[in-house]
Amino acid sequence: MRGTVKRAGLGLLVKLVGWPVMLFGTVAMVLMLGLASLMLFLGAGAAEAKDQHDTQAAATTAGSTCQVNAAEGDGEGGARVEVPEAFKQPVKDAAEVSGLPEEIVAAQINQESGFSTSASSPVGAQGPAQFMLDTWATYGEGGDVNDPEDAMAGYGRYMKHLLEVSKPKADKNEGGPDAARLAVASYNAGEAAPGLEDGEIPPYEETQNYVKTIFDGAQEDYSVECKQVASGSDVSEVELGDGEWAKPLPGGQHTSGYGARNVMPGCAPGDYNISNGCHANFHLGADIATPGAGKAPGGTVVSPTKAEVVCVPDFDGMVQVKVTNGDDSELLLNFIHLAERNVKVGDELERGDPIGVEGNVGQFDMSTHLHLEAMKPGTPACTLPWERDDKGDLYNVDPEPILKEKGAL
Repeated sequence: MRGTVKRAGLGLLVKLVGWPVMLFGTVAMVLMLGLASLMLFLGAGAAEAKDQHDTQAAATTAGSTCQVNAAEGDGEGGARVEVPEAFKQPVKDAAEVSGLPEEIVAAQINQESGFSTSASSPVGAQGPAQFMLDTWATYGEGGDVNDPEDAMAGYGRYMKHLLEVSKPKADKNEGGPDAARLAVASYNAGEAAPGLEDGEIPPYEETQNYVKTIFDGAQEDYSVECKQVASGSDVSEVELGDGEWAKPLPGGQHTSGYGARNVMPGCAPGDYNISNGCHANFHLGADIATPGAGKAPGGTVVSPTKAEVVCVPDFDGMVQVKVTNGDDSELLLNFIHLAERNVKVGDELERGDPIGVEGNVGQFDMSTHLHLEAMKPGTPACTLPWERDDKGDLYNVDPEPILKEKGAL
């Protein structure tokens, strides 16, 4: 019955419109259905691609900016180290008393005991701050060495003392460790340890690793939005204010500094001429490298502070930004040898925003690293390294004191 009805309906339709129109309509309908299916498929694919891109971008940002504040225990990227509730306010208070950033305080206590209130060592150190009893007798003020509040209060008083006595030692050694690092080293090795009086970290592997672990981990593990974690002792050539900076290559290590070096043989002393290649004997910036990167693309390079991209020249994978945080001088920063440049002129960057990927793009064969330069305020945009002003002076200035003062190196 149903077959008879269908055949009758089809015959009537053919009779009314004719076979050509019927055939054309059928083809048009098939094409429309096919197009609709294709659009649906492409839309789903685009959505999936966008989701994948957003996920990758979020992972890149989370992996290259800072994560968690020691005193708060949270951050947009999620905590890597959770500071116990009982220690949050004591960490804040100890930082205020000692003069050290909260991030360093938290990183140091984590290194000492993992925030354990019952920690003890074979040599007699006790409590979360691992005080020796004679030191506790001086700075504990009768408190309980195992109590978080008492222990952190004693730690704050002791670190204040160590920081104060370390400042003149750091001043003796220009370009050496800052007072904060010397104070942390003193906490581990003792105030009378060799090297400290001359502004050097003691020659003990344990102490050197102790300082490195605390300062390398403080920013990545404890700070929110790349808050600066230490202040240096060197004096920069440009005026700096209270702007907060971050490490331009999180997880990277400082491998080479600003100044003269012996790379190109046969050059006369003071000959830094570009035409004969002797300029290679004066390093105009600071090199920072991701350990183990080799010659492959390395870590994500981020803006150390609020800045505007002013130039992306066809030169050695370079991006140039102008500092615009409103507190520091508007110097230029050059990020060179980038394998990828993910910004364009006019982009406004916040502290921690990705700029590109560490690489080895340049005129010479080299390992992957970030070469970072600073140029004095007022330098015209797109000024390249080694260019000079009307007086014949270089626009470049030493970036290391700037980065050290801002806790970004």
